[in-house]
Amino acid sequence: MKKNLVYILFFIGFITFAQQNVISVETDTTTIKIGEQIQYKISVNELKNVLFPKLQLDSLGKVEVVEDFAADTLKNKLEKRYLLTSFDSGVYVIPQQEIYINNIKHLTDSLLVNVATVKVDTAKQKMFTIKSIKREPKTFDDYKHWLWWLLPIVLLIALVLFFFFRKKEKKPKVKVVIPPIQEALQRLKELDEKELLKEHKIKAYYTELTDIARTYIEKDIKIPALESTTNELIETITDFNESSDLGISKETIKQLHKVLKAADLVKFAKSKPIVEEIKEDRFVVEDIIKNAQSAVFTKRQESQPNSIIENPLEIPVVTPKKKSNILKYVIIIIAMVIVGLGTVGYFSYKYAEENIIGNTASEMMKKQWYTSSYGYPAVNLQTPEILQVKSVNLPDNGIASIGDFSYYDYGSLISSFYVGVTTINFISQIENFDIDTGLRGGLKEIQSKIGAEFTSVKKEEITFNGIEGRKVVATYTAKNKLTQQMTDYEITMLLFADTNAMQQVQVGFEANDNEARQVKDRIIKSVAINR
Repeated sequence: MKKNLVYILFFIGFITFAQQNVISVETDTTTIKIGEQIQYKISVNELKNVLFPKLQLDSLGKVEVVEDFAADTLKNKLEKRYLLTSFDSGVYVIPQQEIYINNIKHLTDSLLVNVATVKVDTAKQKMFTIKSIKREPKTFDDYKHWLWWLLPIVLLIALVLFFFFRKKEKKPKVKVVIPPIQEALQRLKELDEKELLKEHKIKAYYTELTDIARTYIEKDIKIPALESTTNELIETITDFNESSDLGISKETIKQLHKVLKAADLVKFAKSKPIVEEIKEDRFVVEDIIKNAQSAVFTKRQESQPNSIIENPLEIPVVTPKKKSNILKYVIIIIAMVIVGLGTVGYFSYKYAEENIIGNTASEMMKKQWYTSSYGYPAVNLQTPEILQVKSVNLPDNGIASIGDFSYYDYGSLISSFYVGVTTINFISQIENFDIDTGLRGGLKEIQSKIGAEFTSVKKEEITFNGIEGRKVVATYTAKNKLTQQMTDYEITMLLFADTNAMQQVQVGFEANDNEARQVKDRIIKSVAINR
């Protein structure tokens, strides 16, 4: 029996105990035809602290859940119903389901479901061609491994684009700057083509007409005109004309004043001049612009006698040669690379964090901790992450002596942090039980997993509620899964055992991580065993 106990410790699985007087399972039928439905019901003779499972179906995946109903509360019990169906003929096993009542696991009975084919009379029933298989929608996990190919592909595209655009030279563009006089005359022509007068839009006509005049004055004479009132503009033009000896005639300024006043009356006093007066004001504005431009042009010739002044209506200007667009494309490529690296790095790190390295010790200390009960007989402890149940196949000689075997863990023995809980309940008492024999078997199992020998082992005897136990602190050196570097680890193991049951807690971490050591101490201090 001692050999059996040591051998049992080499395996970690999950088998729980169900009490038939607490839970029951039933179906309305166990024989259906393809596509028909079965009502599967789980009843629990408790009303509080009951956790129903996510239904585990047959291992072949032939039985499907059609609908998952909410739990019903009856007089003294809870009922959970599921609708099941299958589209493949055969006999399938609905396995035992895990029900947690007050954090204690119970198992339902397993059931056999017989799915029969539907007989078809091919003489009467028309046959159809077989349709193609419809695949399930793809998820991100289906493509996650392709992210590792994204980086070299993006870099290759970046190099191709860089060498392609580096050799390409663009011809300089020629930009034609339209002089203010040409712009004003073009706008007057466009105003005539709008035919605002025929539509009786006199206010809009005068608004655009005066805007043409003001815009020309501001651009060519270089005085503020668009935001000035009529009186302010006339005073500014008069003063500027006299001070700079610009040469605009007083008659031109007088005509401008008259047109602007007429426009103000139309816009603000709702004046309605006749069509002949409006057309006259339009030609007056054109004369004002031409007279003013002539004066400005003459003044510029006098101030720059040795310069070549081109036709003011046609001033072609060649824009400076633009810089190559290579920089723009390089920035785009760099952005693509950063996004690609960020995506790969983020999801790779998340995958590694969840499956290999786990959270860092500082993250664990800041997280909300959970007090949970694991296995049967239960081990209670506080952890920063809820441990996940794991299962393996036990040897035949181990199953013969075990009533319940449970194993939960987080992380791995060669990651930044590891927590493991094992509980064993023996079917009958084991005579001549030796706890140290079981301890040596547990230590050998750890060595087989890490692939290395312990560099030091310290053992002490402990008790909890009268139950004998051992505390072992061992160190070892192994290759870290993430960094692939040789790393020093420390593991603390608590083992409580007698002739009826065995409970074991393991906490491993990097030996030089002081914050991880604080997490370990908190977990070990919280351990409480229950018989």
